[in-house]
Amino acid sequence: MMTRVISPLLAVMLLAASPAGAALAPDAPVMVAAAKRKPAKRRPSTPVPPPPQDAAPAAPVTPDVAPPVSATPESGSTAASKTQDSSGTTPSSEPGLDFDLLTPEAEASKGLLDPNLQKELETRRTMLKLHQGLGLAMAGGLTAATVLGQLQFNRSFRGGGDDRSLLAWHRGVVIGTSVLFATVGTLGVLAPDPVERPFQWDTVTFHKIFMSLATAGMIAQAVLGILATHSYGEITEPKYATAHQVVGYATLGCVAAGIVTLTF
Repeated sequence: MMTRVISPLLAVMLLAASPAGAALAPDAPVMVAAAKRKPAKRRPSTPVPPPPQDAAPAAPVTPDVAPPVSATPESGSTAASKTQDSSGTTPSSEPGLDFDLLTPEAEASKGLLDPNLQKELETRRTMLKLHQGLGLAMAGGLTAATVLGQLQFNRSFRGGGDDRSLLAWHRGVVIGTSVLFATVGTLGVLAPDPVERPFQWDTVTFHKIFMSLATAGMIAQAVLGILATHSYGEITEPKYATAHQVVGYATLGCVAAGIVTLTF
């Protein structure tokens, strides 16, 4: 304890004895008192308030660099069009491209068919419908005539008794079928065809071929039937009757083929 008291006093005395200490002697007690004073506590620093959250963040600064543009003409025209669109201006329309691609149906049909052409097409449609309906009736009559002719052939030349009872029926059906055949052929030939079409192998072409062969068969049947009737009881009668029968089946086959080509 004595040592703690004596040490500051000796220090003060030494300072007072020295020239510099004489100048500082009045302040020596103050320095001793400051040495004995306890260090003061530091106050905590005041926290800095954070920035308000409502403040919008600063937008990042991007360099204004334009994208590279290729040297092709298409890219130049595309860039020019985009520039015009972005600026809000519309490109000027060229006078040679100002037209409608889709015209109304009523206006498109005007002038397409004149009255005469339309009338011919309607006439053709009506005649071909009659051609089709009467053609089916003719095919049915030709089938009946063929069946009756076969039955009469069996009775006359295959031991069925030389009975001519079915010959009148066969002749009547053949006459009716021939009239229908001529009418159907006339309707098909005289039907107007105003639209020119190039030749091609289609169903209509094959129908015409088969019906042409059927026409030749009908004529041949008529001739052979007349010869067979007039040679009754002679040696040539069976030959004419057989030829008449073969041509009849061939004609029926051609008619059936002509109908099938148009139906399927």
